[in-house]
Amino acid sequence: MGLSAPHLKRNISLWNVVSTSAGLTFASSTFLVVVQMACYLSGDSAWIAVTIAGLLCLLAAMCFSELNGMWPSVNGIRLYVFRAFGEKASLVIALTYMSVVTLVVGTEAYVLSHVLNDAFPSIPPPWWIFVMLTAATFFNFRGVKIAGNIQSLLTYSVVVSILIMSILALAKVHFAVPQPTSVGSVSGLFQAVAVAVFLFVGFEWVTPLADEVKDPKSIPKGMIIAIGILVVSYSAISTAMFAGLQGTPRTALLGNVGLRNPTPHILFAHAAFGSAGRWVMVGTSLCMSLTTFNAGLMSVSRFVYGMARESVLPKQLASISARFSTPDKAVFAIYVVALVISGAVYWTQKFVLLVNLAAGTESIIYAIAALCIIVLRIKDPQRTRPFRMSGGLLLPSITAAIFALLGVGVFAQPTFEYWGAGVVLLLVVLGWLLYVHFTVQPRLAGIRAEAANRASRRPSRRPTQVD
Repeated sequence: MGLSAPHLKRNISLWNVVSTSAGLTFASSTFLVVVQMACYLSGDSAWIAVTIAGLLCLLAAMCFSELNGMWPSVNGIRLYVFRAFGEKASLVIALTYMSVVTLVVGTEAYVLSHVLNDAFPSIPPPWWIFVMLTAATFFNFRGVKIAGNIQSLLTYSVVVSILIMSILALAKVHFAVPQPTSVGSVSGLFQAVAVAVFLFVGFEWVTPLADEVKDPKSIPKGMIIAIGILVVSYSAISTAMFAGLQGTPRTALLGNVGLRNPTPHILFAHAAFGSAGRWVMVGTSLCMSLTTFNAGLMSVSRFVYGMARESVLPKQLASISARFSTPDKAVFAIYVVALVISGAVYWTQKFVLLVNLAAGTESIIYAIAALCIIVLRIKDPQRTRPFRMSGGLLLPSITAAIFALLGVGVFAQPTFEYWGAGVVLLLVVLGWLLYVHFTVQPRLAGIRAEAANRASRRPSRRPTQVD
């Protein structure tokens, strides 16, 4: 009996799914978004924007749950869009999606470098970036079970830390929140919600782990639980940050257009709890960054592996480690790309632009997922759907329209940090479109033609008729 080929093992539990879904969204850069979001609102009502964004992302989670239930695959969004809109659209959208999520690492690296520089001024921040990315890569090389357990430990530690610090900060002001429901203008609330989508970026990236979960139902359950955890955590910290800093302008925490403040959470913790609070927040920030790097490597590498397996990306990236049953070359490739992006963002300091790029792109991706639901229900109504989004075609249509408006709203602002993000997105889309048109489609056509030729050369197995 021959040895079977290496394959992905089913050893991811529900709580590993939850921690991966929430872990990719928990990042040090989210505190910047909390302040950015609050600046659009007149009162202490950032929690309202967080809750609305969370409820909208819950609709997106329902879309991904239905799609993943029909086609549980490491290919995720690539497969869904292919079934709905065809090959070229699916390739361009999937590759753009993968690129933007990888770029989020650049934002996180910049923020992390300033956090560590604040804590350890004598050690160059880029060294810490290198150490953390390398550590996350090592655990992913060793196997997803090890990475998943570490992900769970870090993610749940971050949740506990954020909630405890929020409660203690509010207790110091006797839970006095002057204007908890005052949002100001409708347009301000719209912009706050559009930016708040960044707080949930990546929760759906557990869908590429569909081949490794113990129970397929863990994917939809895990995403919904993760969104609930995120809403509670971000609502608590966004309320505490400003209730505990009465008299301090929000714009002071955000910084000016030329010099944004990447570490408002460190200023908050120091003002609320002194040196001890500052160190606790530094530790929390480190854990948040590591969960982002770890979850990003875990999920994006599986996506790269799936695309390479279909000859969309270089075939070498479809390698599976015989020892650890992990997509080793895909993990290493993402590690290298993450290092390059982290270095570029560290030196250019254009981190807010990437925040807006991720928020706007993610909204558009969620709109596309909802459109896939609509098209597939019309094209393939008989297919079994283990999870079905309620509301017929109406609810997916509303979901698509809202997220499309939010995505356009992020890019349609006069500041370079916003419209520049839209330009970057267009350039990424154009680059992948050219790659797909001139490289991938001819390659796939050649593979299909070769397969057809081989099939035509096979001798017929029909018995020869004897006269």
